[in-house]
Amino acid sequence: MPDGTRKTQLDGLRGYAAIAVVVFHSILDRDPTLNQRIVRPPIQDAHGFYDILTKLVFMVVSGETAVVVFFVLSGAVLFESLRQRHAGPVVTAIGFSVRRVLRLYPTFFVCLCGCLAAFAICGAYSFEAGHFWPNALLYDFSVLGASWTLQVEFLAVPFILVGFWSYRKLGVIGIATTYAVFATLLCVPWLRAHFVYYQRFLSCFALGLLIPTGFGALVARILTARAWPAVLVAMLASRHVMGLHWWSMDAEQILAALLVTLLYYGRAGGLGRFFMRGVSQYLGRLSYSLYLCNIVFLILMEHWTRGFGIVHSHPLEWGIVLAIPILAAAIVTAHFSEAQLERPSIALGRRLTQFSIQPSPNTAAAPA
Repeated sequence: MPDGTRKTQLDGLRGYAAIAVVVFHSILDRDPTLNQRIVRPPIQDAHGFYDILTKLVFMVVSGETAVVVFFVLSGAVLFESLRQRHAGPVVTAIGFSVRRVLRLYPTFFVCLCGCLAAFAICGAYSFEAGHFWPNALLYDFSVLGASWTLQVEFLAVPFILVGFWSYRKLGVIGIATTYAVFATLLCVPWLRAHFVYYQRFLSCFALGLLIPTGFGALVARILTARAWPAVLVAMLASRHVMGLHWWSMDAEQILAALLVTLLYYGRAGGLGRFFMRGVSQYLGRLSYSLYLCNIVFLILMEHWTRGFGIVHSHPLEWGIVLAIPILAAAIVTAHFSEAQLERPSIALGRRLTQFSIQPSPNTAAAPA
């Protein structure tokens, strides 16, 4: 299957995962106690029709599952990107790291400023301003809460690079060995205390690295095109049926990797075709900016609805209703962010790192 088709389907998945995050937080912001009462316990512990219905909605728009999907996608796409590079390890690592910073950081910093402005409108500027630079350094996440995922993405860069070069030497065993080494290092108390999210989601990147390999292709051949509905439902339901445990988190990550594998190799049937539609592709292009900039509007919406008791007594209904204007505003903002910020940053990264890209021998030998 052509590379472009694979990336097209993955982009569609990324777009709808970003929307799920927005709706998830819109509901949760109406009543933060839902996290402990509804999100974390298994559905068997839900009492009453309203709680069960809320739990079912959280299954479909689980922000936690969406984040797992993002990390698995990063592992797969970045591994594939590294396979297109033919320079030496050090030069490739420098170029890859520079491109990664320019891909993620400029948009993040602008959205962080937007969040600080939103808190200023809400009257909380004096408190949040003191957290701005720690958040900008991805050490604290008080201003832009979703930025903890960027800390994980940046910390994953060395793992992806070492995993890639280990794969070049040892194949799939090299990726497994790299994961074992990094996971062991993260058990050191100091590292565990400071990088708890990285430790929790490192396996997502490891699973993502496996997808473009021969092992991933074998898994895709074993799974039929009709397997995607079962994989999708199992991924969405696993944590909510088994509760929040290490085994349910592992199951969710494996199922997310299976879904991405089916899409990567074009074996997701109707789901893959749906993700290739124009609207899906548009949302996929906006997904990164959408994921970050929606927080600005969530902050403002929480402030503006704080005095309305009915909004907080009916978090499910009002969370879904308020997600509509939040999404609309975030999509418009993300549209301009993607065009005016993301694309130029990506182009700059490519120009600055041409030194790390060498043509393959076959390309160099081809006639002009």
